[in-house]
Amino acid sequence: MSTKDKIKLVGYLYLVFLGIGVVLMVIIKSVDTFLVVDYYKLPSLLDHDVFRSIRALTHNNSFYIILLAAFFVPLVEETMFRLWLSFDPRHIAISLSVILTYFLLGFKDLFKMNLMTVAIVSSFLLICLLTYQILKGINIEQFLKRIVSIKVLGSISAISFGLVHIANFAPINTSIWFLYPIYVLPQIILGYLTVFLRVKYGFIYGAGLHVLVNFVAVLVKI
Repeated sequence: MSTKDKIKLVGYLYLVFLGIGVVLMVIIKSVDTFLVVDYYKLPSLLDHDVFRSIRALTHNNSFYIILLAAFFVPLVEETMFRLWLSFDPRHIAISLSVILTYFLLGFKDLFKMNLMTVAIVSSFLLICLLTYQILKGINIEQFLKRIVSIKVLGSISAISFGLVHIANFAPINTSIWFLYPIYVLPQIILGYLTVFLRVKYGFIYGAGLHVLVNFVAVLVKI
């Protein structure tokens, strides 16, 4: 498949995602209205501003919101959840380093850029290099195929990607914890689509779809 055809496929999958997204939003809206609000008498989860932290980081500057939410965040998330699916030791090491940085620092602390942040990021870069040195002589793909299939790993990537977005609704109301996975069904579907593109055609195409989805979503929000 040519590069042009791959780009067209990204556009086609975006339209597929939009179509599925409309159906999912009807389901999510119904759950929110009839269960969360009417039955449990709780505030709507859909009123939660998922861009709140990004607005704070960018001082509500539209250009920086787009740069951060539509480009930086998707590339970081794709590096965390999809880059390693090549089973290349370099990619695994980079993904591991980014995952550690994200979960232990988060975006807010990362952008503070104080001495502690620099020290922690430097430590993770060292971990990245050490991980690569350990893995570079191992046929990781062959080893993993004995244990688990690429389809299972892809599902783990897609589902975990979706579930991480439950953090968008923090603080979590533990009385309705079982409903939160429904709210991130669009992200799980996006995860599966980007896994397909990443495994079939390469990292850049999966990341491209993710950027496109976020870019349009951000334009609608600002």
